Amino acid sequence: MSRQVGLFAPEQLRRVIALLDARADILEVRVTGPAAPAWCRERGWTPFLLGLDDATVDACEADGAARVLLRQEGLPASLRELAIEALSASEIPSVSGAEEEAALLSASPRKRDQIAALAALAPRGAGRILDFGSGRGHLTRRLAKTLGVPAVGFERRPEVVAAARAIAPDPEVTFESQEIGASLDVRPDDLLVGLHACGGLGDALIRCAASAGAAVLLVPCCPQKISGEVRAPLSRDGRPLARELLGLANLAAAAAGVSAAGVSAVDGNERRRTRVALRLLLQDAGLTIAPGAEARGINRRRFREGLAGVAGPAFERRGLPAPSASAMRRADAKATEDYRRIRRFSVARALLARPLELAIVLDRAAALAEAGGAQPTVVEAFPSAVSPRNLLVRRSRQDPR
Repeated sequence: MSRQVGLFAPEQLRRVIALLDARADILEVRVTGPAAPAWCRERGWTPFLLGLDDATVDACEADGAARVLLRQEGLPASLRELAIEALSASEIPSVSGAEEEAALLSASPRKRDQIAALAALAPRGAGRILDFGSGRGHLTRRLAKTLGVPAVGFERRPEVVAAARAIAPDPEVTFESQEIGASLDVRPDDLLVGLHACGGLGDALIRCAASAGAAVLLVPCCPQKISGEVRAPLSRDGRPLARELLGLANLAAAAAGVSAAGVSAVDGNERRRTRVALRLLLQDAGLTIAPGAEARGINRRRFREGLAGVAGPAFERRGLPAPSASAMRRADAKATEDYRRIRRFSVARALLARPLELAIVLDRAAALAEAGGAQPTVVEAFPSAVSPRNLLVRRSRQDPR
């Protein structure tokens, strides 16, 4: 049975935008080094944040910074105000998931939970399902079976399309290798679906649905994965957001110490510390390295090996001789102290992560609302322990005009 929990209200989007605008200096200045950012110094937060012990910082990253900070003695008044506002602005109804179906071949338990939840929440009455970023097609097949209608899965990677076609072939479920654009034929009785549709793909889904009056079931992800430098708003009340800021919206508390990808919070922090060490090492060799550029061209898995595993490839890629063991030890030691400070300053900026994510999700809902017809809903489709990217934009089939 499909369920409707609340409706989208434009005031939600305006409230989140107001919060972000009021703290634009925090939002727009990333924490990339050990020095306290200007927004931290000017608000007098530096001593408090640097005084947080490791257990508290771990809890902020695992459970969400706002609730943890509000339990701390000596919390500066302006930081307390931000934590309270961030919590209040981020309140979204939650819905319980459906029973897990074990017959999803090669899908992880978390993926099965996500698929079951979306199947339970899928709007009825569609004549066809279009799954944007369908991957191996587990959700595509499940929805086709649940709703009893044909489905088409769109996936840009041909090898993944081939894998999807090989799993439990069904004449009513097809898969195509295609980039989603304005030329896609979308009908008013279609249901447009996206489970963790990244960045521009999620925006394309909303534009297609708004134009055709189609139903929507979208859980977006990775808003920074866009083609340009700025994400343009889809609605009247949305605001343009630079791509370099959008990664913050993909930040998530690592529920139970484990991320959605199954990486422990400890491992994640060690990888980030290693990136700091690598940047220091490259700077010591005379290069100017922007934050994030140190890892360019290096497989993320190599960072599990620590600085020793990534230094060689990074230097070779830049035509430099391998660094000495002593240089690596110095960079590693300095990175440990630098990253300790970076983590603590980042706790404050992380308060804006969920509001920023909501600004994007609510902008998409607002675009659907402005297009007319059935009103959209924004809910948490499943617990953050299943996936921190759990915000669902849902709209049933639009009434005929």
